Amino acid sequence: MDKLQDLPHVWRACLELALEGYNAGSLGIAAVITDKANRIIAWGRNQLSDNLDSCSSIRMSSVAHAEINALHNLPQAYQGNRELTLYTTVEPCPMCLGAVAMSRVRSIKVGCADPHAGATNLLTQNDYLRRKRIAVSFEGGAVEKLCFVLHYVSIKGRLGHNPHHPILVKIKKRYPHYVHTIDAYVESSSIFSPGRLTYDSLHSVLARMS
Repeated sequence: MDKLQDLPHVWRACLELALEGYNAGSLGIAAVITDKANRIIAWGRNQLSDNLDSCSSIRMSSVAHAEINALHNLPQAYQGNRELTLYTTVEPCPMCLGAVAMSRVRSIKVGCADPHAGATNLLTQNDYLRRKRIAVSFEGGAVEKLCFVLHYVSIKGRLGHNPHHPILVKIKKRYPHYVHTIDAYVESSSIFSPGRLTYDSLHSVLARMS
């Protein structure tokens, strides 16, 4: 199950938004919130560096993270609902995890881990967060790979392709095979230039990551 149309509708929505974000010049990270029936009721994407008219209400700000925007866009009628699930392409950072805890969302589905800024470990290490009983699960397979590609090329582009940067070193330690495959592809192709990346391009990289 490696084509976009074959993925669960929730992850399709996340990946389409993440791709939009990357091509607009922000990080390729997106999130959606679903209700008990798995219907998407709120959308958000990283919009740190672009002012494109998208689903995100918070733009061009250091707090314009995907999860923050999704939570901010949650309809008032769902504000007190504790049966909501947040899907995010990348493991939430401390700020976003805190925002989830302050909401009524009690389930998080993560596309790929973030060994640098990911903070889900705080859910067991912090007494306040532990009492929130927020369940977290990490995806695997095509979803994880696609989410990782978008996240990695976003970070790599911002850090000037310096393989010795501490953040990239952490990512490579967590996902060595994925990093090696993507780096080789980046060196031989210009498809990762912001504004030019398509899902077909992602699919071609995914085929090499198996």
